[in-house]
Amino acid sequence: MSFIRVDDGYLTLFNIFHTSGPADQDKLFDQWRGLPPANSQPGLVAGNFHRGLDGRSVVNYAQWESLADYQAFRNEAGTRGRLTQALSFSRMDSMACEVVRTSEPPPELTANKPWFTVVIVVRSAPERQADVLAEMTADDPRLARVPGYVAHAVHRDLAGEHVVKLAQWADEESFGAFLRLPPEPSSLDAVTTAQLYLTRLEYVRGRA
Repeated sequence: MSFIRVDDGYLTLFNIFHTSGPADQDKLFDQWRGLPPANSQPGLVAGNFHRGLDGRSVVNYAQWESLADYQAFRNEAGTRGRLTQALSFSRMDSMACEVVRTSEPPPELTANKPWFTVVIVVRSAPERQADVLAEMTADDPRLARVPGYVAHAVHRDLAGEHVVKLAQWADEESFGAFLRLPPEPSSLDAVTTAQLYLTRLEYVRGRA
């Protein structure tokens, strides 16, 4: 179990795997469940693995004490071998991020509460990242109009190309009701692209 909090200062990795179908999703989860305990890996706080409801994507939300710890992990021979194997049947997008704002209370990542989780990846030119952050960290008045919202966190991609929001909902139906509300107009629609991943937390590899 872990929380998403600004003050923790963790490096956050969004590793989004794209597969051809549920069988390859299962192969990824089998690989991760076979990893040694998280407390055996210096600097790892938690790996939180979300299965995409589209049957093809998997989102790993990984928290590390520092970039140096993560780089040491990536340089290990075992890590390189496992990644090579995973990429033989999937494609991975990876974004190194920092948390810039969360709801109150903040999101809790635990297998005991497998919330319906929406990951929204917004891409823009680096010079517009501050504008995207300002919009995505503003409170959305529509949330007060539908039940089922739990928590969210907004992340800044350290490369400057993305802003990523992880939002937790009680269930898919609640999020669907939110989507049916008229969207707020945005001046950024013409200069950004967005990708939504509808997922559920399935496996947590944490220190506790």
